[in-house]
Amino acid sequence: MEHITEFCTGCRTCEQVCPKSCISMTFSSEGFLETFIDSSRCIDCGMCQKYCPQNNLQVNPLPQKVFAVKYRNDKELYQSASGGAFVALARYFLEHNGVCVGASYYNDWNVGHKVVRNLDDLVSLQSSKYVQSDTLQTYSEVRSLLRQGIKVLYSGTPCQIAGLNSFLGNIDKTNLLTIDLICHGVPSIKLFKSYIHWLELKYGEPITDYNFRDKSAGWGLNCKIKTKTKVRIKSCTIDPYYYHFLKGDTYRECCYRCLYSRPERVGDVTIGDFWGIESIIPEFFSKKGVSCLTLNTPKAMSLIPILDSMFSVKDVLLNNVMKFQGNLVAPTPRPDMRNSVYKLLDEKDLETFFGIVLAYPPDFKAEIKALLPEWMKKKLRKIVSTVMA
Repeated sequence: MEHITEFCTGCRTCEQVCPKSCISMTFSSEGFLETFIDSSRCIDCGMCQKYCPQNNLQVNPLPQKVFAVKYRNDKELYQSASGGAFVALARYFLEHNGVCVGASYYNDWNVGHKVVRNLDDLVSLQSSKYVQSDTLQTYSEVRSLLRQGIKVLYSGTPCQIAGLNSFLGNIDKTNLLTIDLICHGVPSIKLFKSYIHWLELKYGEPITDYNFRDKSAGWGLNCKIKTKTKVRIKSCTIDPYYYHFLKGDTYRECCYRCLYSRPERVGDVTIGDFWGIESIIPEFFSKKGVSCLTLNTPKAMSLIPILDSMFSVKDVLLNNVMKFQGNLVAPTPRPDMRNSVYKLLDEKDLETFFGIVLAYPPDFKAEIKALLPEWMKKKLRKIVSTVMA
């Protein structure tokens, strides 16, 4: 077997364009999907190199419009990571006989892209999954759907959207709308599943649900961990996986050299948290969350007439978003810890790895808050809200 490129993002484009099906995806020692060529079957056609988005960077010009948005549907907004930009657009597609594609948890805490065809299944694509999602066969599925004249909304990291665009080539994309996420970088599924297993050992029962962006205390960076008997909500500052994800210690190597961490985007639309909105438009801030939404192509601009029906909307400048979203400017810097973190994952037991290797600074306020039962935290929030009113 022969490796294709060290810059591989694991998007699966080459695998699905290979005319001899001699490219396979395997997991590296760190747990990231990598592409390999079976040289005994390869005919040197060059299709994999031609279609690899890492070899052929194609981006749109700077966004044509930039907005701060808040979804008007409070229930679905609550289940979203920030301002509900994705779910609003996804709902629109589903209600107009289209389909949506995005990242979802599936068996044994794997994360992969799937096609959703009805509103009941849409919730599985909501909220952030801070781990690399496997695109599986969705590129080929999208091609088939487009050939049937079905409208498709596809959401993913910029490298995944670049892979989809490259895979589709010259096929008619009139019915396709792509959303790229403002991405910091992705840890491996091996690390994430090890983390879930560590939590299960720690709590003594299986994890039944995990949400990186719980909004019980409002928009922010809190995770919710559910088991059969308990629900635990805690800040990112006191969680080993989350803390080191935000520091950038555990990303795929190519993330530190990301071609897409720039204001010129690959998707028709770009979405992310609108951090700092309280300093730009104070009256637009909401504890329920605010998204930034950039329209990067003429196709995306055609959405403008329907935005007001979905969102509360404010026009903003791109620089307003870039000020608080560093990955619209440059990739995450590679920290020294990245040299050893996955090696130590193999060498250490889970308690040592997540308790010592992925240690985090003391945050006593957050630790005490995490120990309080949810009923007490809700009562305290209600008291504070009454006093502040």
